[in-house]
Amino acid sequence: MTTGLQWAVLAVCVGCSLWRLPAAAKGRNRGLFWSFLLVSLAVALSIPAIYVQVDGVLGRENLANVVLRLSLFAVFFLLAAKIAAAYKAPVARRLIRGPVGLAVVSASSAGILAMYFLSELHGSSPGLAAFFDQPTVVAYMWIGRGYQAYVAACLVPATGRAAFSRLPALDRSAALSMCLGFAGVCLTLVVQATGWHGAALMTALSFGSILLVAAGLVLVWVSYMRRPVKH
Repeated sequence: MTTGLQWAVLAVCVGCSLWRLPAAAKGRNRGLFWSFLLVSLAVALSIPAIYVQVDGVLGRENLANVVLRLSLFAVFFLLAAKIAAAYKAPVARRLIRGPVGLAVVSASSAGILAMYFLSELHGSSPGLAAFFDQPTVVAYMWIGRGYQAYVAACLVPATGRAAFSRLPALDRSAALSMCLGFAGVCLTLVVQATGWHGAALMTALSFGSILLVAAGLVLVWVSYMRRPVKH
């Protein structure tokens, strides 16, 4: 079931990337296209069968996991600020893209790289599951999920307000889907603290969150396309 969910989410993300490609080629909202493309890369590297093959090419030192983490950092940094602006949440946008947000993403990226180089990671292991006995790997995982949870927490209030506002039903559905997705990202940090970080629950929660956010973004675009053209 977990593997099926992973492949299903990958198919959705790749489909969204292809869907946004024509618009991106014309210079329209390229950030959304690159966000979907980076999410597709991260999701692909989360699937063991793909991870092992890619990491093998990179030297079997689990460098593929670093690529996965930094790809997600880039997605959250690029996409979250646009969502905050769309839902008129200037405080959230500043926390993501302002001085504080820049400091958080810089420190998180540096932390990921530092913990990677301080760890013994020879031999490909999807999700670094074989190395959880190393404190540096535990710190690596906390930093990776911590930045995502930080950004997601900034967006939960804005999307939650929109979900229960007087916006059209489609727009409220989009906001609710994203709100649930971002709440799920925050919840992964809680689950990790319970010691279930290697369980199927964490995988289902992570991939389910991605699917909810992607669905919300698609609904936003569908709502935009249905609006009457102003002359």
